[in-house]
Amino acid sequence: MTSVAVTLGGVAFRDFEVPAEIKFGGTQRLAVHQPVGGSRIVDVLGAAAGEITFGGTFSGPDAALRAQALDVALNIGATLPLAWDGFAFSVVITAFTATYQKPWWIPFQITLLSVENLVTAIPTALAQAGLDIASAAGLGGLSGISLAGVSAGSSAGIAAGQASLAAAVSGAGSALSGATALFSGGVGAAQPIGALTTLGAASSTLAGAAAAQAYLGRAAVNIGLGAL
Repeated sequence: MTSVAVTLGGVAFRDFEVPAEIKFGGTQRLAVHQPVGGSRIVDVLGAAAGEITFGGTFSGPDAALRAQALDVALNIGATLPLAWDGFAFSVVITAFTATYQKPWWIPFQITLLSVENLVTAIPTALAQAGLDIASAAGLGGLSGISLAGVSAGSSAGIAAGQASLAAAVSGAGSALSGATALFSGGVGAAQPIGALTTLGAASSTLAGAAAAQAYLGRAAVNIGLGAL
């Protein structure tokens, strides 16, 4: 089953693509006064967000498309949601380099400037909703479902996203059932061999859409919409 731990905009990093480490942090702006006598007065002016950096390798049949999506986001200066584990940021890509080795194998390095820490900038429930929506967007992308219109302030967008994901889950389930039936006795070897591709694609779609559906459902609860 496909696992996704990091999403950037509509791009999801899955399985071994998930970076081994993500560097983040920043600095605290200080005005330091040192009057005569050796004492020190420190005025705290607020945190300055730093850069977030990580690298990995895009793999699979959509490797080039995902690399191109980040290259486009770099060129237009788009602000994107970045989410992993309990972290959520709004970021702008400041540097992105990719090495095209094969259509299905593209190592990359990326540097992001944090615009806002979504976890510390807003109340906990809304922070979790923002994180869940960002995660759902990346997971939906694995299933070919765009959640671009979904936001914490749009109940209609969340409902539409849930409907799209539910349809994808149902379709993938039907495809899996049909492909699995071909492995029953008496059908020869050609059909089961051909069904292996269908099984792989349907499994990936089902995993991504079902997980995205769960994230989007939790986001709806956290912003007071209830289960949709």
